[in-house]
Amino acid sequence: MKNLLFPFLLLTTPLFAQANATSELMTYGDVLGGPITARISNVTPNTLCAVLPSFSNGGSNGLVAGTGDPNDVLAIGLDLASKGHYFTGRSDSNGNLDIHFNIPNISSFLNRDIWFQALSRPGLGGVDQYDDFSNIRWFNLNFSDRWQSAGSNIPSSLANISWDVLERGPNGNATRLFACGGGPALLTDVGTAYHCSDQAWIYDLNSGTTTLLAGTMNESRAFHTATVLQDGRVVVTGGVTYGGQKGNGDYFTKILNTAEIYDPITGSWTLLPALSEYRAAHSASLLDDGRLLIAGGTEGSGSHELTDVADLLGSSLKQTEYLDPGTLTWTNGPNIPEPKAGHGCITLADGRILMSGGITYSTIFGIRIPDFSNQASIYDPATGTFSSARNIGSKRALFAEVLLPSGKVALFGGAGGDILNVGPIRNCNLYDPITENSSGLSQLPGDRAFGRAVSIGGGNCLIIGGASGDLVDPIPNNNNWIFDTINDTVTPLTSMPEDHAGGIVELMEDGTVYVGGGESNSGAGIAKAISYSP
Repeated sequence: MKNLLFPFLLLTTPLFAQANATSELMTYGDVLGGPITARISNVTPNTLCAVLPSFSNGGSNGLVAGTGDPNDVLAIGLDLASKGHYFTGRSDSNGNLDIHFNIPNISSFLNRDIWFQALSRPGLGGVDQYDDFSNIRWFNLNFSDRWQSAGSNIPSSLANISWDVLERGPNGNATRLFACGGGPALLTDVGTAYHCSDQAWIYDLNSGTTTLLAGTMNESRAFHTATVLQDGRVVVTGGVTYGGQKGNGDYFTKILNTAEIYDPITGSWTLLPALSEYRAAHSASLLDDGRLLIAGGTEGSGSHELTDVADLLGSSLKQTEYLDPGTLTWTNGPNIPEPKAGHGCITLADGRILMSGGITYSTIFGIRIPDFSNQASIYDPATGTFSSARNIGSKRALFAEVLLPSGKVALFGGAGGDILNVGPIRNCNLYDPITENSSGLSQLPGDRAFGRAVSIGGGNCLIIGGASGDLVDPIPNNNNWIFDTINDTVTPLTSMPEDHAGGIVELMEDGTVYVGGGESNSGAGIAKAISYSP
């Protein structure tokens, strides 16, 4: 294969430069001894292509030396390609190509950084020898069922971070994440100041880098939402921020009614008109028509403060509101059938939105009686209305949920039980939004609230971390399980190197699972970011 890349001595001096860096490269598979697929897109159709691996991202002028084209600079080294280690194929009529090969099973390569870059050879000489240079693609070589570094940590030690997918790959999963805010721990405590972050950052799967954005939010916040709009701008709403210290020495947080928008083109944050309600632990859903639906949450005490968990109880909201992305104005939406905070909110395959569980209350003789909800309602964007409430099985809030390929929704654990004796639960349920019926699943091996879950295909869900203990004093865990919702089985996986609850968890385009930040068992947030290879 060497004649593909190194026929340098026969090339003449070029007369003009070519346009490069136009194709896109993604790889799938990072396990030693396992298969890998390199997917190239936006390349010249019906053209010979190559994928080059390297243990160096220092760049190389090796191709320039042969072609004389200054655009032929590689972002990676030629240490492996110069020894014949590269992979070739021909693009199809649409300019796409999958190249399949295997990663050598060499144990000394474990945790080693490797970079890939793709290019094409149209078959012409001189400056037209190489074209369609791709982005650089990095990953860390791993074993299956193993955790390792995600390439870079988040900027600060934080929990209760809000994030959304900024860019997706060919399979629809994340290649870049936008994240912002967070607090020093999962929950506020009267004896500890709860200072929140005003930072925002982007994690890039292809490079493994975390980039702290230059501008900061107008408000520091946690328990908030962050949503990427259809045009790439990001809307952040509500949450809590540090409030101060009361006369008796108790620290408290303030619930916010502010919202702001980040413009990635200008790199600036702009305050939006205030929300109609003070909200934290609410939900935000992007509708197909581009509007943003904000729902539920807690408004806290009468002065919109949170001193301890008691202020969460009996203060849930049922009000919703819409943001128009064109005018950046808010309008009131329909009420949820019951108040909800810390509820589940997931967009179904047909665009409807399922809101389930949460902290709620009922009113008896004018007195609010707090409780956990076992009710679900579906919002229909076509009619702008909620369905009547349906039973989801167990009462729960602060739980993990996953939309399955079947269209059903799996709900795992959460906080529940007697409102006077609040604690995590291990109950799991399967909800069918078509029949609006719920069925039970096997229990988790341990009680778990504040957990996260992702679908990894075939009805299998990966359940990550979470906390045991109780709602007043949650104790993060490092346990993980595969839940097979088809066969109703739970299988333990390798534990995370750190306990984790309330951080970022996202299935990435290459099939790995990214975990960033969250509270550890020390009772404080961490900055560590790790990656799991199934």
